[in-house]
Amino acid sequence: MNTKHQRHILIIRLSALGDVAIAAPLVKEYARQNPGINFYMLSQPRYEPMFSGATNLFFIPIDTKKKSPNYCGGFWKLLQFAGETVVKYGITDIADIHDVLRTKVLRFGTLGHGVRCRVINKHHKQRKELIRKKNKILKPIIESQRCMEEVLVELGLTDIHFTSAGRPIEERAHLSTDVLTIGIAPFAGHKGKTWPQEKMEEVVRILSDKNKILLFGGGKKEVAVLSSWADKYPNTEVVAGKHTMVEELEFMKNLNVMISMDSANMHLASLEGTPVVSVWGATHPYAGYYGYRQNVNNAVQVDLPCRPCTIYGAKPCYKGNYECLEKITPMMVVKSVEAVLKSGEKKS
Repeated sequence: MNTKHQRHILIIRLSALGDVAIAAPLVKEYARQNPGINFYMLSQPRYEPMFSGATNLFFIPIDTKKKSPNYCGGFWKLLQFAGETVVKYGITDIADIHDVLRTKVLRFGTLGHGVRCRVINKHHKQRKELIRKKNKILKPIIESQRCMEEVLVELGLTDIHFTSAGRPIEERAHLSTDVLTIGIAPFAGHKGKTWPQEKMEEVVRILSDKNKILLFGGGKKEVAVLSSWADKYPNTEVVAGKHTMVEELEFMKNLNVMISMDSANMHLASLEGTPVVSVWGATHPYAGYYGYRQNVNNAVQVDLPCRPCTIYGAKPCYKGNYECLEKITPMMVVKSVEAVLKSGEKKS
């Protein structure tokens, strides 16, 4: 229940899935550590399952998909939505941890309501230095989660220095040691982050001989590829396209290890405390988008003078050969998986 002097903080992150997954543990932890404040997470309806668990954290859905019957992405609808949200929930503060055109419009729609707004600093200068062709500065830049946390601190919350780096994996005693289950998510949104399919299929062939394999993915074309693998290899099952996000997260929770690209599935598995062996091409863990609580030694990558050439993977390879991905062999990934399974990495 709203009280006159209680703070009500609206946190905005509309997309993408991986970035919302990065935000989820941070937002939940700040809610837990500030029980006297109500937090409201504004994002796409399908992301709601990631924000359960804190009694003072509430989810506000906003659908910005143009083909949706509940589309709320146009300028005037966003303005109206913003004003109505501030009034309905008694919002006192806004943390924009996205800062794109739509969130700018949402912020504009709160003018006149006396709401304090703070906006994420994306540290563009450091990112450009990391990915430029010449005189590249190859060193870790501020983590995405830390950029988000800085916004909350600017709103007057105590800095808890939330971090995803260097934490061991929590104990996973509930998992069976008789049959090891490996998740594989071979796709990403951009070519610069997607390992060639034939290489990942070889990993499936090798690991399916003695392990149970669960295949994760998205669209119809991806599911078709995964289904063809499941038909070829033993102990292999397709999860993609058959389950809700809640159900997929439950599958991920019970994996012994997940193999993924630099993609949303790396972050979703990380939310469940599952060790991830991640494959990196044009992007790099130094850009600040590594999996929450993941061991950086489990990032499979090759050192090249041109890497990284992009933060998000959207830019085409200027050399035209995607050497960063082609040089990664199936056995490099298999050995990394075997090392994780042998070490029995544990949750913190």
